[in-house]
Amino acid sequence: MILKVTKTTKVRGDIYISGSKNAALPCICAALLTKRSVKLKNIPEIEDVNNLLLIIKSLGVRIKKCETGIVIQAKKIKQNVPCELVESLRGSYYLMGAILSRYPKLKIRYPGGCDLGGRPIDYHLNSFERLGFEVIKDEKFIDIQEKKRMGSRITFPSVSLGATINVLLLSSRIIGETVITNPSLEPEVMCVIDMLKQMGACIRVENNQIIINGVERLEGVTHKIMYDRIEAGSYLFLTGVIPDSKVVIHNVQPKDLELVILLAQNIGISIEKYEDKIVVEGAKKIKKTNILIGHHPFFPTDLQQIITVILTKAKGTSIIEDPIFPSRIAHLKELRKMGAYVYDYHHKIYIKESTLKSAMVSASDLRCAFALIVAGTMARGTTYIKNIDYLFRGYDNPVDKLRRIGVNVELI
Repeated sequence: MILKVTKTTKVRGDIYISGSKNAALPCICAALLTKRSVKLKNIPEIEDVNNLLLIIKSLGVRIKKCETGIVIQAKKIKQNVPCELVESLRGSYYLMGAILSRYPKLKIRYPGGCDLGGRPIDYHLNSFERLGFEVIKDEKFIDIQEKKRMGSRITFPSVSLGATINVLLLSSRIIGETVITNPSLEPEVMCVIDMLKQMGACIRVENNQIIINGVERLEGVTHKIMYDRIEAGSYLFLTGVIPDSKVVIHNVQPKDLELVILLAQNIGISIEKYEDKIVVEGAKKIKKTNILIGHHPFFPTDLQQIITVILTKAKGTSIIEDPIFPSRIAHLKELRKMGAYVYDYHHKIYIKESTLKSAMVSASDLRCAFALIVAGTMARGTTYIKNIDYLFRGYDNPVDKLRRIGVNVELI
């Protein structure tokens, strides 16, 4: 599909933020830890979630949609996951920890997802070995078999959200104590921990560690998926870069967005915070800044491509350093087609003031797709974005939401 985006001079209205992609995927897999019914509310209608549900259905799991979400019941689960959808979905790796929590072996295809440079799953597999499993890899499949499951001490060399959650899923049902040092403590991880604790897991967080004392059985639960911080930040910056704009962003917790809001205010965007919403007004002038990407509470890597676009309106040179995904730079080539003066040097992104013009560009991943939409609203004329299918992997009903606030978009 192609998305046609025409320069937008003003956006106004209300945006209602959906459930988090990065919390929904692991929470769906967490539902497999029990034979009991699990109800998940606030599930986003996105492609990644739909694909994960198709995968677990193929494993014999019952799924029923209801008015407020979905009900999952996993009385039995097949231990082979040959479904090719695994190769297109990064979050499918949570199936490894979930299935191994109940069964002694698993065979699964390599997980896929957006190409953001090197994203090995070594931390996941090494952790499984520490927990008493043998890992055998070939070109297409990963075979994992239990030798003697046991609690362990696991230290991550660098913070990994995915590996932290996978260890949580597996160790919640391994008798004994597992300690994760240097874990990810992103709000999405805490959402999964809250769900597991409601199911009866024994987990505590202290001194940059997560301590899990495994239990034999977990119970059913009703759990609400947290809001999507990245979706909120995406619409925040889109509004903020267009002068004379005002959008109310609902269903958020401003405390989770503190550094995003602070940076937005520092570059000239006006934001008012309330208990469950923020009011964003477009900046009269965008100011330059330097940004170091980091794990929560630092500025998130998933907003890097969007803030890169925003800073093309700032006088002077802005610099972004992203040590999490230093190879997430495919958007720079597309922005240069639109006249942006942006380049990568020694793993830093340099952005100079540029006047964007319309062009035919191509999205290379989920966040790049939204970044190019923002660029299209800023550029003179009409921009055409190819491979816009990526957008629907992580944004719930994006075209309607954009139109509702006045963005000129059309799917072709």
